[in-house]
Amino acid sequence: MKTQHYALLFLTFICILTLVSADESFVFKQGQNFTIDVAVSNNNLSECLACTCKVSIFYPNGTALVRNDDGTMVDGYCQYTTSSEVLGNHGVEILSTNTVDHGRATFEVVITYTGDKLTLQTVAVYIFSIIVLLIFFGLILLLITRLPSKDATDENGVILQISNLKHLRPVLWGISWGIILGLMYIVANITIAYLPTAMIGNLFWAFFVIMFWTTMVALPLWFAWIFTGIFRDKEFKRMIERGVDIKSTP
Repeated sequence: MKTQHYALLFLTFICILTLVSADESFVFKQGQNFTIDVAVSNNNLSECLACTCKVSIFYPNGTALVRNDDGTMVDGYCQYTTSSEVLGNHGVEILSTNTVDHGRATFEVVITYTGDKLTLQTVAVYIFSIIVLLIFFGLILLLITRLPSKDATDENGVILQISNLKHLRPVLWGISWGIILGLMYIVANITIAYLPTAMIGNLFWAFFVIMFWTTMVALPLWFAWIFTGIFRDKEFKRMIERGVDIKSTP
């Protein structure tokens, strides 16, 4: 269990560090209009007053969003406005021409869910939150191992004393599951919001949805199990006080 969580933390950390290195100037929001404003190198800049530029933008799979569309040249900069519904790195090629010379610029723009890039401060908050949750998870597991799992019995398995602390174990197991669910939610949202492709984010979100609805189905059964055990122990305690020998169930 711990190994899986460390692997999850490591994967999240690597993804976040990769995103921090992205150029903020070329990170745009999914589905929202954005403007490219890039200088195109020409040897004869004095002649560039007559320049025109053509813009080609390619989806992450290589197909064209736009191909050789007209941009606007302003003081040696080619400007072009468009939008994309596809997450990920989009290749951009800009060609400028005039009567004497030509220039070419190639680069990438990144389309993300939020239109923002991760800062080191944001990364620190995410990592700190995940580490705190993992620490709580480890402490709860440690506490569970210290709690009794059954009532005190003699050598014949007859209950000598009812242990109420054993009912705390399923409560703590439920809290542990909630922490795992929270971790999955955080990782799913980070990957959806900031990774250049939606594949990993959708995978984590699918895991979260399955875990969430499993929890919703199991929650009434979990409550019923806890309260049934509490009521049963109350009956057992009354019987023991009357001198009835009750054997512990495995």
